[in-house]
Amino acid sequence: MLAAVLSTVAVGVLTHLWDLPVHVPFQYAHAPGDDEEDATLDLMLIKNVHEAGWFNTNAKLNAPFQQHWAEWPMGGDLLAYTIKKGIVDTTGDVPLTLNLFWLLTFPLTALAAFPVLRKLRVSWPAAVVGAVLYSLAPYHFRNGAGHENLAFYVGVPIIVLLCVRMLGPDNALPHVRDLTGAAAWRRLGWMAMGTVLIAVTGIYYLAFLLCLLAICAVISVLAGRKVGRLAIAAILGAVGLLASTVANLPTLLYRFQHPANILGVPDRRLGVAEAYPLRIVELFSPVTGHRFGPFAYIADQLYAPNQRGPGTAVLGIAASVGVIVATLAVLTRAIRRAPGRRWSFEVRLGLVIVAAFVLAAAGGLSRALELVGLSGVRAWSRIAIVVAFAGIVVFARLLDRARVAVVRPRRRARRLIPRAAWATVGALIIVLGALDQASPALLPRPQDHASLWRRDAAFVASLERRLPKNAMVFQLPVTDFPEHGTVEQMSAHDQIKEGYLHSKTLRWSAGGIRGRSGEWQWPTTELTTRELVRGVGAIGFAAVTVDRNGYSDRGKHEVGALTAFLGPPVITDGTHLLAWDLRHAPASVVGHESAAARRARARRMLDAPRLYQYSDVDPIRDRGSAQAVCANANVLLVNPGRRGVATRLEVSFEPRGVVAPHGRITLGHRSIRVTVEGHHFVALTLAPGITRATITIRTPAARCPSVQLDTLTRVSTRLRPR
Repeated sequence: MLAAVLSTVAVGVLTHLWDLPVHVPFQYAHAPGDDEEDATLDLMLIKNVHEAGWFNTNAKLNAPFQQHWAEWPMGGDLLAYTIKKGIVDTTGDVPLTLNLFWLLTFPLTALAAFPVLRKLRVSWPAAVVGAVLYSLAPYHFRNGAGHENLAFYVGVPIIVLLCVRMLGPDNALPHVRDLTGAAAWRRLGWMAMGTVLIAVTGIYYLAFLLCLLAICAVISVLAGRKVGRLAIAAILGAVGLLASTVANLPTLLYRFQHPANILGVPDRRLGVAEAYPLRIVELFSPVTGHRFGPFAYIADQLYAPNQRGPGTAVLGIAASVGVIVATLAVLTRAIRRAPGRRWSFEVRLGLVIVAAFVLAAAGGLSRALELVGLSGVRAWSRIAIVVAFAGIVVFARLLDRARVAVVRPRRRARRLIPRAAWATVGALIIVLGALDQASPALLPRPQDHASLWRRDAAFVASLERRLPKNAMVFQLPVTDFPEHGTVEQMSAHDQIKEGYLHSKTLRWSAGGIRGRSGEWQWPTTELTTRELVRGVGAIGFAAVTVDRNGYSDRGKHEVGALTAFLGPPVITDGTHLLAWDLRHAPASVVGHESAAARRARARRMLDAPRLYQYSDVDPIRDRGSAQAVCANANVLLVNPGRRGVATRLEVSFEPRGVVAPHGRITLGHRSIRVTVEGHHFVALTLAPGITRATITIRTPAARCPSVQLDTLTRVSTRLRPR
């Protein structure tokens, strides 16, 4: 409790909590590519669990359908959202819940770290210091409210403890032959409970546990321990996987009951493990924006290439000292080659750290592990928090050795002054460590965007006063969701914060999982403004909103066209948000259509054919955009309706370098030879379902063993009505 209280006081002082507007989200940005985009997702999910009981479905997003968030695996955040649901159901305040949960992760982490430090032979005073410093890790502030589920790393100390036990002597773990008895299973019980905790607090942390536990078990066997260590690791891994399977059951059921997502959402492609590897130099770098000027300068120089921003893997001075000492202990042990001696705790912790390096560094084992199902883990740099705890343990044990040297006299009266002095040293270490690890640049500043929060809220409130309850609002521009939705100066999830987050009575077109029912919106981008307005009006939308930030010209054309057809916007926020009421559109725009004609128009818009293109170079599917290919461009034509649709496939080639002057378009049983230049049109009647087409390019690099831009052809495809 002392560690938890000290952690709470420290974060309160560091953030100047008494000055913060806690009813405004700690993170709420309109900045493309900013990590704060994920805070919007978290706010959305908190609002979902408050209004709908849980976040699997939401009838107020992805209008005229509903959002099916169950497709996104969230079992690793099960405990986090259970706590958030309790907070939001009590307070009824979504942004306050986001902020309170992030603040709670500090004392909860200290509470989890302290008993593990004690298990690893750390005295209680040093364990208090270590637990507080660990709860204030740079990783914690770097993830912030936007990634607060990652900041809820209460299970990470258990990862380190299990690995240290795996590397320990024979009595550190029960023998396999003893597993027939109840005593051995009781010994394994707390370990199994720990793996369950890890499984429901982060899919990343479960992956780290499985990999590190396997590596440590192999090291232990090679060092002469019993082969049974592999069986113990397998049992614990199976418990973690089972817990994760149960936690992710809604996702598994959804995927079983529905066809595969045409865009592969949310799967990651192979090679993504190299996107965010562990950079060893970053571990020992000072935090970005450090309070000490020279350290701040060093941090600026050690950024990853092409990155100007805070790193994830920074340890801080205390953990860095521990990591260095543990690594040296491993090297010293290897050089001395003292057979028969037990490994010290420092050596075992050093082996865990080295295993993390081998696993997560660029070109490490993580790349190979993608082939066995870990392709969904892309940010291996996050294993730094495991390294940080191992370093904190070693640092705390160093403090104990120093304390023993200081508090040595045997007479109780003579120990009082050294103990008081040592308590002062511990307090000073906490203060200096907190100042070192918590950069001002990473602390929340909700006052900076409080006016933006209030402006968005006022815009939505004005729209709600004008429209009837459960009215649908069509949001422009059309964007992907979740992720990949950055358009010009509009960040990925801005349409959620400009609508649903502040709404109580309306339904919104944004928020449909890409590749699913919300895909009907993309063909509307090819329509004229008049046809778009008539179509969404026929579907039942009562209003249209435009975010000027989503257009290169600030939406000059779109706003002008909507104003010409519908008159001036009925609501504006004064900067970039505008809204038009479709219920009172002029007859010259909507026409005098019968109810049957309007239903037919709505069905044509919802069932409009769609096109997805991907290549043999880049397997990520996209909607008809240009793809660089060396041999084949693959096209999926989707007709979601029940009848065939007359349409026309337009193919454009842009040769680069030495390319043969012809290619071939294969569509079903049809094969059309074309010249690889200019535009080509293929008329077809698109049957319901998926039709596949292959565009073959004749190029010297048929297999693209080394992709060179001058040997590629860019292929663009579009689908137009006929």
